Amino acid sequence: MPFGKTDSENGWGPGFIRFIKARRTLIVCLIAAAFLAWLYMELKPTTWNYYTDDISVRRLARDVKPRFVLWEKAAPLEGEANLPSENIQPAISPDGARMVFSRGLENGNADLCLSRWDGNSWSSPEPQRALNSKFNEISPAFSRDGSYLYFSTDRPGGFGGYDVWVARWDGAEFAWPQPLSVIVNSRFDDIDPCSSADDGKLYFSSNRPRQVLKKVDDLMSYKDLRNKFKGADYDIYAADRIPAGVTNREVERAMSLLYSLRESALTDTNVMEKLGGNARTEKSVDLALAWLARNQETNGNWSIEKFGGERGHDVAATSASLLVYFGRGVRHDKPGKYQETVSKGLKWLLSQQNKLSGDLRGPHPAGNSMYDQGFATLALVEAYGVSKDPDLFDAAQSAVYFIADSQNDEDGGWRYQPKNPGDLSVSGWIIMALKSAELSGINVPEKTMTGVRKFLKSVRSGKGNGLFSYLPSQQGGHSGQPAMQVTGFFCSQLMGLPANSPAAFEAADWVQKTGIKVGDAYYSYYGTLSSYQNQGPLWREWKKNMQESFVSAQDSDGSWNITEGHGRQMGRVISTALITLSLEAHYRYVPLYGLGFEPDPAVTNFARIEGDQLAPVPEFDRSRPIAELNSAGDDLHAAVTGHGDFLYFASNRGDSFGGFDIYRSRISGNTISLPENLGQAVNTSADEKDPAVRMAGFDLIFASNRDKDAGRKYKLYTAASRIVFQRYDYSKSPTLGWIVDNLKTPLIFAFLGLVVFVYSFAGSLRKQRKLKSSH
Repeated sequence: MPFGKTDSENGWGPGFIRFIKARRTLIVCLIAAAFLAWLYMELKPTTWNYYTDDISVRRLARDVKPRFVLWEKAAPLEGEANLPSENIQPAISPDGARMVFSRGLENGNADLCLSRWDGNSWSSPEPQRALNSKFNEISPAFSRDGSYLYFSTDRPGGFGGYDVWVARWDGAEFAWPQPLSVIVNSRFDDIDPCSSADDGKLYFSSNRPRQVLKKVDDLMSYKDLRNKFKGADYDIYAADRIPAGVTNREVERAMSLLYSLRESALTDTNVMEKLGGNARTEKSVDLALAWLARNQETNGNWSIEKFGGERGHDVAATSASLLVYFGRGVRHDKPGKYQETVSKGLKWLLSQQNKLSGDLRGPHPAGNSMYDQGFATLALVEAYGVSKDPDLFDAAQSAVYFIADSQNDEDGGWRYQPKNPGDLSVSGWIIMALKSAELSGINVPEKTMTGVRKFLKSVRSGKGNGLFSYLPSQQGGHSGQPAMQVTGFFCSQLMGLPANSPAAFEAADWVQKTGIKVGDAYYSYYGTLSSYQNQGPLWREWKKNMQESFVSAQDSDGSWNITEGHGRQMGRVISTALITLSLEAHYRYVPLYGLGFEPDPAVTNFARIEGDQLAPVPEFDRSRPIAELNSAGDDLHAAVTGHGDFLYFASNRGDSFGGFDIYRSRISGNTISLPENLGQAVNTSADEKDPAVRMAGFDLIFASNRDKDAGRKYKLYTAASRIVFQRYDYSKSPTLGWIVDNLKTPLIFAFLGLVVFVYSFAGSLRKQRKLKSSH
């Protein structure tokens, strides 16, 4: 033996070598069996398993990736809700029993419709009468607690393009729509809102440019902005909800509602026409503005006595005239045709105020001078509201505090002098001033507004509580004064009277039967405001008659000489101002209950919650894009499951099957996974958009234009997923392609390991043979 070594010294005992020689085949078989056992454990029995709901769904594992929910093939939604039309953007209520969707976008006037689930199909759609208008309402979404409905609209009152608005449930329907603040909305298109499962977050899509906007002119139109930044795609954003009242955003929303409507109407004839204006009425307003400007005194006031009115009320005449110019968008701090007229008028009005008390009635107030205080406070508040001029704030706030100090402690109203028991005539002007102040960010003591509610209650009567009297002592028997009826109606609307309440139906019926009175400017002014707030048939009929009557009754010089009602006391100046304000009504304010509301006298489920008792408009922190969801394409319409575990959305990103496909991402705490396509059971080469989920996410409803027979219009489709179980079919064996797909790297490394082991073992045997032969 070379080197003098034995077998034992070389590491192999004689017995072991003899065993290897005798059992070589058995060893190889054992190693192969061990490898196959390892391979089986590595594969697990997924080769033979399938997924089933034990009833109708069965998918082999090799055909389905386990991380995907198993979807049945999508089919058109059954029922009257899905007749051939442009049905898009469905939203499912938290209880799964109601669906709101948008219809009519292709005709340029999309509306929201509601359909109810009867257990088998969806009912015929019902237009949402408090939310729809002559503008587009799209992208509805329920909050999880059911108290809010979010939607997007391009109506005036927002910040530009489409904005996200929210409507509150008032006991009978969603109404009182308001835009979310600029902290969420932008001057671009903000659409597709969706609340998270706990209502703590709001998702939406926006085409705002990704780059930071620097030195963009605030006066740049929406159209110019879109041209400047065209090509920006839609991304999904999220904003965290914060406690109501933490910020002053309620004022911001109110200011947008109060003043942006007139800005839109006065700069876009299409908006003006949709709101109800026309060239003839605007020409009439122009003539009135010119007449007022010609007859302004050199020191800035308007004389009431000079034009036939009651002496001592120049403050009221001047204030009413200023309101006409504010209604036309004229400001003292902005260049324009009547800037000097307004500046002089405001300067004179401020000179009449007692700086210590806030009293605006002038140095020698008349016996019924609280009328002047109401008119003047309203004018100062609106001047501050449109301009946010800090020099006007103290004067407006002081005027409000003087009104608060002048309120009657017993009935909560106002009359001719401070602290007098109230009447509805004086109180009406003051209530308007106080509400306008509230909306403009000026503090109004809560005690004062509590008194207002008490007073209005004291002058209400009628079967539905919708008739109003001049004095509380006349309650129970309507006073028969037309002007007081419409004054009470309008003030109640300002304080939150829903348009679908018994009181509103009774009041609206009275106004409709009474009709316009051209010779009574006082009645016609409040009748216009209350009809406009009520909307529906009352407003359409009133507006038509009012506009035709007033334009025809205008004198050639541009003024109106009204002698009936309070006409003799008001004179030509205030009469002209009130009639002009009536002609401006359709763009002066936004109806609080809803632009385009259509009352239904047959409704019996009346609202139980008045506007001042509604849940507050939700507030949100600054919105930010969600990087995990966004792509170079358009990412739209997020929808979160009821449990908050998944977020669905539509996108036309590069890996879609055609146009838009529906994707899904997992939500875990604050983490959102990368999205995955739902697959061809749901998506096609056409567009699939607007996913909505119910039944804990097992029922998917979406819009698709796949149907060629329907002219490629969008219809609603549904696909169901099931709770599935794993079952095994041992008669099935894996295909080579499946093995390659599922093993790949592990199989390659296992094979290489086996080769190395066999090669090493064989090398050791050869070495032993050589050693033995040389020995």
